[in-house]
Amino acid sequence: MKSIPVLLLMLLLSGCGHTSSSQPYFEPPAPPQGKARVYMMRTQVIQGSFYDSVFSVNDSAVVGLNDQTYSWVLVTPGLHKVSAGVRPDPHNVRLTLPVEEGQEYFVEYTQENMVEMVRVKSAKDGKTMVKRYSYIPVK
Repeated sequence: MKSIPVLLLMLLLSGCGHTSSSQPYFEPPAPPQGKARVYMMRTQVIQGSFYDSVFSVNDSAVVGLNDQTYSWVLVTPGLHKVSAGVRPDPHNVRLTLPVEEGQEYFVEYTQENMVEMVRVKSAKDGKTMVKRYSYIPVK
């Protein structure tokens, strides 16, 4: 009976794990020919802040981010589905991103009034954000 509270605490703490990083922003090389760069960023959130937000591109998970972290991925031109949530799921918040060769795009996962959303930020605003965030590489 005494071990039940300990077991519950261990289960709770195991769900609180984050991918961590202390690597500050760095300027990556320009996208190679035939590619574009999509930055994925997570702001500080309240609801679900104990969990990483898993970003997916075209329904393939690419990285888990926590508060004020970012990553990026190279993609081919065309339409791409970008989504984010606690785990890969068809019901995650998502957007369709039209991508052009050689360009950079900034996709933010955030919450406003406890509503989660992914949205595209302008290049100027996105670059300002990632410069304040820590980098987590795509696995």
